[in-house]
Amino acid sequence: MKALAGRRILIAEDEALIALELEGVLQELGCEVVGPVSRVEEVRGCIEASNLDGALLDVNLRGEQIFGVLPEAIERGVPLIITSGYADATMFPESFRTVPRIAKPFDPAALRRLCVAVFANA
Repeated sequence: MKALAGRRILIAEDEALIALELEGVLQELGCEVVGPVSRVEEVRGCIEASNLDGALLDVNLRGEQIFGVLPEAIERGVPLIITSGYADATMFPESFRTVPRIAKPFDPAALRRLCVAVFANA
């Protein structure tokens, strides 16, 4: 049985190759992938409309930062992982520095481990 079988995980990523890589990792884990979407407004719509078990969110989507939708996702209990080119937590608003994150380029094995750790109990 796959570690995250049937979990609905949103991918928000505006670079096609990275989105494909994320999708592949999630599918290997047994997830049902929602998206990928590439705009913050699409992320907001998915959070409002979908019964998500988690989300992998790029911090910067087409020049707009994701931080505006994080409070709603957190309030709805959606487990989150932020993907970012920034490894330094001080680059994020203080209230979101504890949200799990992985820096790009990421190691697929590390990404799989983090996804299982964050999404397995969703």
